[in-house]
Amino acid sequence: MASRGVKGVSTLSIEFTVSREQVHLEQYYALRERCFRRELGLEEFDGSEEERDRQGDILVALWEGRCVGGARVSSRISHPRQLELLGLDSELACMWERFAIEPGVRSLQLVHRFCASLVQFSRDSGFEHAMILSSLRNARFYRRCHSALGVDFQIHRPVPHCASGAFAGLEHYLSVASLQEVPALQLAV
Repeated sequence: MASRGVKGVSTLSIEFTVSREQVHLEQYYALRERCFRRELGLEEFDGSEEERDRQGDILVALWEGRCVGGARVSSRISHPRQLELLGLDSELACMWERFAIEPGVRSLQLVHRFCASLVQFSRDSGFEHAMILSSLRNARFYRRCHSALGVDFQIHRPVPHCASGAFAGLEHYLSVASLQEVPALQLAV
């Protein structure tokens, strides 16, 4: 039996895809604005399209043609000094940013499937590592999700100097997902 979110949405009926469709992107931008304002308390956060959105890829979760989740995959590392400190090759690393899922459909299974899609898309794009900046609480949650997929996910260090703009008052931890040795069977969640 398929897992269902709060409003009875079957997580198996949700499609994960990189989208350039303006309607999906606008829905995603509005969703991340709502989520970041409500859940992170960032009342002034503007979720509209950013330059990094245009430079990267937006992986969206679609249910009945409507965007119910998304994240940005960017080959442009916003904090290159962190790459050096971790000994990562900039050509083989990406950033996962602006992760948001509609609270009404959010479930653990959906987040796992979304993470599996992020991993698969990033691997297919040639990346061996994905860097994430998040709160420690979210980093620990992401680590549990990735561990269930067989993906090594390390929380490395607090990086308060990386927080800027609307995020300046929030804690930031740098985490890295290692994508190069992920068994394909574990990605088929």
